[in-house]
Amino acid sequence: MNSKYRIRRAAEQQEMMQKLLAGNKVFNAYRDILVLSAVIGYSNKAYKPVDKPASDGVLMQFFTETDYDLMDLIAYAHTKEQAILKEDGKYEIFEAYAHGGFPILLELLEIDSTTELDAAKQEAILVRLASLLISNQIVVNDSLFI
Repeated sequence: MNSKYRIRRAAEQQEMMQKLLAGNKVFNAYRDILVLSAVIGYSNKAYKPVDKPASDGVLMQFFTETDYDLMDLIAYAHTKEQAILKEDGKYEIFEAYAHGGFPILLELLEIDSTTELDAAKQEAILVRLASLLISNQIVVNDSLFI
């Protein structure tokens, strides 16, 4: 793991990610959004490199060992080359799947930029998210990604 690397988020997704993290938040941190979006992106073959990153990336210290393993797994599955596991290119692959998966995540949660995230809507989104995760068996050590 390169502890100096920052996982980039796409600038055009910044506003929606902040919306999911503010007030009646759906996610606790960017890390949660990025990991779930990358899994969804990979599952849906939604690979979209980050052309214009948001002003600040997410420090590697906010990701868990399981997240690092997931980054490696996605990078290896994408390239079929073991050498990628020793390169920073694995993070770019993770970013690209997160970037491609985020719009799919929003679609699955049935939210967009006009969605008002009051407490009732937040609860409905969390129920939908839990159902999505459980139905697709996206569970790690009996704990959800969120």
